[in-house]
Amino acid sequence: MISPADRAEALLQVVTESLPHAEHRPGQIRMVRRVAEALANGERLVVQAGTGTGKTLGYLVPVIASGLTTIVATYTKALQDQLAEVDLPLLQKVLNDRHLSDPFSWAVLKGRNNYLCRQRLHEIETRGEELELEDASRGVRNEVRKLVNWSAKTDSGEMSEVPFPVSDSAWRSVSVGSDVCPGKLKCSFGETCYTERARDAARAANVVVVNFSLYGLDLEAEREFLPEHDVVVFDEVHELEDVISDTASVMLTGGSAANVAEAVRKVLPSKKVANALATSGRDLDAALVDRKDKRLSNPLPNDLAAVLRGMKEQTLLLGDALASVSDETPELLRAKSATKRLADALQECLSTDSNRVTFVTGGDHPRLVSAPLSVARVLAPVWNAQTAILTSATIPQSLPHRLGLAVDNDTRLEVESPFDYEANALLYLADDLPDPDAPDRNQKVHARIRQLVQYSDGSALVLFTSRKAMRDAVDELRGTLDDITVLSQDDMGKKALLDAFKTDIRSCLFATRSFFQGVDVPGDALRLVILDKVPFPMRTDPLLEARRDLLGQSAFMQIDVPIAAATLAQAAGRLIRSATDHGVVAILDSRLVKRRYKGAVLEGVAHFPETSQLDDVKSFFHRR
Repeated sequence: MISPADRAEALLQVVTESLPHAEHRPGQIRMVRRVAEALANGERLVVQAGTGTGKTLGYLVPVIASGLTTIVATYTKALQDQLAEVDLPLLQKVLNDRHLSDPFSWAVLKGRNNYLCRQRLHEIETRGEELELEDASRGVRNEVRKLVNWSAKTDSGEMSEVPFPVSDSAWRSVSVGSDVCPGKLKCSFGETCYTERARDAARAANVVVVNFSLYGLDLEAEREFLPEHDVVVFDEVHELEDVISDTASVMLTGGSAANVAEAVRKVLPSKKVANALATSGRDLDAALVDRKDKRLSNPLPNDLAAVLRGMKEQTLLLGDALASVSDETPELLRAKSATKRLADALQECLSTDSNRVTFVTGGDHPRLVSAPLSVARVLAPVWNAQTAILTSATIPQSLPHRLGLAVDNDTRLEVESPFDYEANALLYLADDLPDPDAPDRNQKVHARIRQLVQYSDGSALVLFTSRKAMRDAVDELRGTLDDITVLSQDDMGKKALLDAFKTDIRSCLFATRSFFQGVDVPGDALRLVILDKVPFPMRTDPLLEARRDLLGQSAFMQIDVPIAAATLAQAAGRLIRSATDHGVVAILDSRLVKRRYKGAVLEGVAHFPETSQLDDVKSFFHRR
């Protein structure tokens, strides 16, 4: 009998031979075989698959060969789109006709607020311009009318398929989040609900594509949203910890109370308690203002705890009042859901659970957040119940432990990139620039950027760890690089900016952290990636502060260095996207060549030849 690994490899060969430029990739074959074994044995497998491995086919082919119901969870929309628009349709076309005894199907499932709400549409159609449109601008009202008309034509009701621009305000008027939806059984439109139809399609599919956020919310809701599944694949797993931390967090603002109060006023004749809750919300905002970006004590400071206890009491009173209303209108059901959610959030923030940390964030609009110190407990049900494949181009050694997963050499696979970095790439580490806090640093860094960009004749992605640093560099260098165009993240939207960058080969693009990943510019349009500093996380991040306190002296090497290494590797990964690409990664942070953490930070680019000589960079570009 053919083994699962042999079966998966045979299907991979069928798929590869169907491609116009078929490539034999030994690393991809290793990955396919090992993933197939893990699926057959019910393992938790970690796969670091270098750029160019063919990672998505590396797990999709064995998943499909296994016949196991699988959730594929991703971080970026770009990868979700690639799976839904390229990889899965290709596999369905090539494999379903002759190579699978049971044809496979797939679906994409998104969070509830990505779909039109038929109940909201009905309310708008039957009551004209009332409800959520009361304070809307004329432009938003026009958009909502167009959405109502579009709802009669769409099968999916999905936001991404709307054929015209839609503001967030307009979309919120015609959709609902899971926090206020009463659910299929209580809603009069439950049987025709767009979200429920998408969930039905997902339940019937073999492979379901979701994002990390929806998977995390499903865990918090005790598996309410996603279909039962045998396997979960976490692609881009280096981002999983942060997303699960976010979905397991609760957030409170004065606006949270105001929104609940407004929902309750619509259905209760007495406004007294709702008005008191709105007032307490303003008190909460006032109590948070002076605590911005600070970690709070456990238990909370007395004045803040008193405000939250008052809000909790008011919320419970409103819950009782809502429970006494007999006529269950859609507005009443939404008010009940919102009130319960606020009560739960207040309870969480008042909790003295030592496994959570409470802090204030949000700048001019402060938010009270309660977050888990570790996501290991949140993810424990996954590791206990599901076969799991965790994969990315870069996976820090410490990440599985932080996720609560025990990994050894038998359950971790490293697949090297097939690209020839020795011949086609160079890592330049500046060893003569001032430290980040030196007064003359900006001037010298800007001069070095100018040199490097002139060596490459443009085609440069210049990445900064802060928006201020980016803007200072743009102001200094724009117009000083001969005929080389300087594009800035502030100039236009990301897609338009990348299109402009790809089109103008003698341009350089200045950007911040959102461009460290999800940017794919193959060929001569990108030959130089510059990082102004090692991308360490912010020292003032309250959640990381609490995690550092738990680890003591080892915190820097266990938290900050792995995060910086993964971020740097992602940024460097923008450079070599195909076998014919070539270029230089330049890091303008001289601390890196002097400190003991150099090797750990550069783990993800260890395959690059290294230099600190500018002449080597100049020669590299002149040879090409």
